[in-house]
Amino acid sequence: MKQKYIFIIIALFCWSLPTVAQQRLTSAAGSSASGRNLGTHNRNGNPIDTTAVTDASTIPIGLFSWKVDKRLGNITSVPVDTIQTGFQNSNDVGGPTGQFNYLGNLGSPRISRIFFDRPEESQFIFLDPYDFSVQQPQNVIFTNTLSPFTNLTYYKSLNSRNGEERFKSYFAINANKQLGFGFNIDYLYGRGMYTDQNTAFFNGNFFTYYRGDKYNMHFIFSNNNIKMAENGGISDDRYITDPLDMAEGKKQYSSTDIPTNLNKVWNHNTSYRIFLTHRYNLGFYKGQKDKAKAGTDSLLVSTTSLPDSVMNEILKDSLLANGILTDSIATNKKPILPSSIQIPTASNSAETTDTTDTIPEFIPVTSFIHTFQADFDKRKYITQDNAQALKLYEYNFFGNDSIDHTKRTSIKNTFGIALREGFNKWAKAGLTAFITHEYRDFTLSDTTGVDENRIMKHYKENNLSVGGELLKEQGNLLHYRILGELGIAGEDAGQFRLEGKGDLNFRFLGDTVRLEANAYIKNLNPVFFYRHFHSKHYWWDNDDLSKIMRTRIEGTLNIRKLGTTLRAGVENIKNYTYLDNASVGVTNNQGEITSYKNNAVVKQDGSNIQVLTAMWQQKFKAGNFHLDIEGVYQKSSNEDVLPLPELSAYANLYLKTALVKNVFNVELGADARYFTKYYAPDYSPVMGQFYLQNPNEKIEIGGYPMINVYANLQWKRTRIFVMMYHINQGSGDSNYFLAPHYPINPKMLKLGISWNFFD
Repeated sequence: MKQKYIFIIIALFCWSLPTVAQQRLTSAAGSSASGRNLGTHNRNGNPIDTTAVTDASTIPIGLFSWKVDKRLGNITSVPVDTIQTGFQNSNDVGGPTGQFNYLGNLGSPRISRIFFDRPEESQFIFLDPYDFSVQQPQNVIFTNTLSPFTNLTYYKSLNSRNGEERFKSYFAINANKQLGFGFNIDYLYGRGMYTDQNTAFFNGNFFTYYRGDKYNMHFIFSNNNIKMAENGGISDDRYITDPLDMAEGKKQYSSTDIPTNLNKVWNHNTSYRIFLTHRYNLGFYKGQKDKAKAGTDSLLVSTTSLPDSVMNEILKDSLLANGILTDSIATNKKPILPSSIQIPTASNSAETTDTTDTIPEFIPVTSFIHTFQADFDKRKYITQDNAQALKLYEYNFFGNDSIDHTKRTSIKNTFGIALREGFNKWAKAGLTAFITHEYRDFTLSDTTGVDENRIMKHYKENNLSVGGELLKEQGNLLHYRILGELGIAGEDAGQFRLEGKGDLNFRFLGDTVRLEANAYIKNLNPVFFYRHFHSKHYWWDNDDLSKIMRTRIEGTLNIRKLGTTLRAGVENIKNYTYLDNASVGVTNNQGEITSYKNNAVVKQDGSNIQVLTAMWQQKFKAGNFHLDIEGVYQKSSNEDVLPLPELSAYANLYLKTALVKNVFNVELGADARYFTKYYAPDYSPVMGQFYLQNPNEKIEIGGYPMINVYANLQWKRTRIFVMMYHINQGSGDSNYFLAPHYPINPKMLKLGISWNFFD
């Protein structure tokens, strides 16, 4: 609890930092040729949120945000998170549309039921199931802001004994328009509605960037500290599916009274990550006429993402409207003025003169790129009840030793040379060539028996790969990115990937329709922990695993005016590599199996497995009433190896109205999640991973709709939600599991609040 107050104090301190002198941004971040002009909309057609607010304050308000590619540092703009709709689900481990299976508690491991949304396994697979909180470098958001920007978000379930809390803080500040800093903190504590299930996370990162004409740099330092108690699921599912029978008419069990399979067992993951991507640009300066420079010192522009040309038009028309400029430079195009622009009045027009200055625009031709990433990961699996371990697991390699250590160190460098897009008429797309070297050091226990005979063995790998990227991002009609990479030396020699994605934008029904395509061919070496893993209960060395061949093609059609998104695709996998359940039966004197001792192994399926996916998302509106729905159909050609639910669905029905226009908005609604029954992956506490169920005692989960009701409120820059979670508990079929033997949390009241501050 002390830690919680420390984090709040830190966040309040950051909020109260004095405003530093900042140069006013006259464009998103400079010239388009330097790759820093983000425009008023991102690549998905969504407006970049500047969170503009008109008031009497002299604080300049405006910001824009972006992410960087972890390989070459390419920049993608992202909207600022100020959206009201869906805020009630922003702290749901199951995802905004309930597409994840997880263990019930806040922060617990999860896996997407939508196969096409499952990311590729990392070399430290133990952090993969915690992507709800752990941020990879490519997901860190950088922000350029006119004034120091702070966001504080707090979530709470109103159960003082077994509830959950989460506190998030994001802070960004600029020294000038090229240089900025920031950090975010994510503190999570879930006590757990079932025994021995608590989670405690402290994750965060510091970032800085410099985006000049010739030199660009992005730096991230991140730390993740994740502690989770493992209860192995409840001992008997009938406590959920048939509670009256289990109570035998005597009493009703609360969730904390239900016995679980494990106690005094923990997984503890820590990770430190250093990421740096920077580039030096060679090019030339090109003159650009600025016909309305005069008088702009009195302007405060909140829409900082506007291109220079649009900004000049806005300023020019402002001056024309107030009689400051003459008709000699007037144009027929009249942009709409943002509400936060302070228009000069006629009283100071005499002091303003018409000028025609030249502002140089830098045109980059060639970039020299370097990306560096260092990862230091450690995992501890802790068991303090050896008698329990002997009873439940087939093997107990470390005797009475209670701690199982696993470590990884990775140092990765990428060097690239890029011919920049659009620097002349013969270079319509950008072309980059790169070479990557990665050093890996994995540390595992290497001997069995008593503790004094244990040693830690290092597995060192060096990998060298080369590749190239063809990129087109400028223009409005067509964009694409094609990347190829080949491993030429080291453990991953012969591994290759060819990936491509693109979008075509065209007019239809008076709106822009977006057609996206995504395809890849990958021939991947299984990650290290599929090849080698030594632990207290599982042990394997698989030196004969074949490379995994994956081929996918998918397309997405988005018609924004109709609120329709259609997505479909197919993937073929050869040598699909997975964790299988190898539990063995325990027999009594009559030779009957009475229980199973747990074990796991890595297997490959040498056949071809096909996965077909089709998704439909639709937004309906009738007056103030809204209905958002999502349906996903999937089919796996081998359900025994790759089980998937055939149908996953989500629906959100709500009333949205403004009680005070542009000040106070309200949403009242209910949403529901549902998926058809299937043999979902089980969860292994030994590895903290999802794996197949024991084939001798498989159970189906699903076929149960979970319903929440909520109220979403937005007052200026403050968002609040109140939600009754799992309101339908106890009605109909009570098969409410998202993983075998791990029930969903029971009915509870949740709330959340998020503030944005500019000062």
